[in-house]
Amino acid sequence: TGGLDFGGPAHFNVPNIVFARACSEPNRDHPRWSFQRICDVCWRWLAEGKFQCESIVSPVVPFEESVEAYRSIDTHPERSIKLGVSFR
Repeated sequence: TGGLDFGGPAHFNVPNIVFARACSEPNRDHPRWSFQRICDVCWRWLAEGKFQCESIVSPVVPFEESVEAYRSIDTHPERSIKLGVSFR
């Protein structure tokens, strides 16, 4: 009949549906992992160099080029995760 059938396998395999968003409460581990705790840990790990994220923000362009860069990303979203704009 079409559509999404959760049927038997869903009951026996206990599926995990994972989303990239971690700031909506209650999250799966709330209240142990509140939004504030998530932010605190992320900032601490960034400060400690536990993960590198410089390549996530790419390209970084001067403000004067931001309109053109945004159009390029809008046309080719597979080329960039996050656009950075420099205001120097």
